[in-house]
Amino acid sequence: MVLRAYEVTMLKKQILEFALKYWKEILVILMAAVVILKMNHDYYLMQTSYETRIESAQAQIEGLKEIHKKELQEKQILMESFLQSMAAIEDEYSKAQIELDELQRKKKQDYTKKFRQDKKQLIKDIETTFGIQYVP
Repeated sequence: MVLRAYEVTMLKKQILEFALKYWKEILVILMAAVVILKMNHDYYLMQTSYETRIESAQAQIEGLKEIHKKELQEKQILMESFLQSMAAIEDEYSKAQIELDELQRKKKQDYTKKFRQDKKQLIKDIETTFGIQYVP
């Protein structure tokens, strides 16, 4: 047992002498190990950050797709409303055009009748309508 303790003491002494002799090299190796561990940790953090950014971008894209879908639905509703309004306006225009044609036909008949039967009344109508004086 005593011999064993002596061997352990000698081993400790040799390790201490080795460490004192090569302390710079041991320090360089330890520093290199620390740098490598720090680089691995930083790489892990960068990878995590990158994955988080990708997930965030995908969530934003999904949100934009949803907004776009809603806008398309709203545009479709507006387009249908616009087409209905246009159809109603075209219907009203057709009715007004028919009424205007009927009114023009009646006026034409009225002026033709006045021209044939009562030219003086036609002259008065023209003078009051256009503000001119008839000179025969």
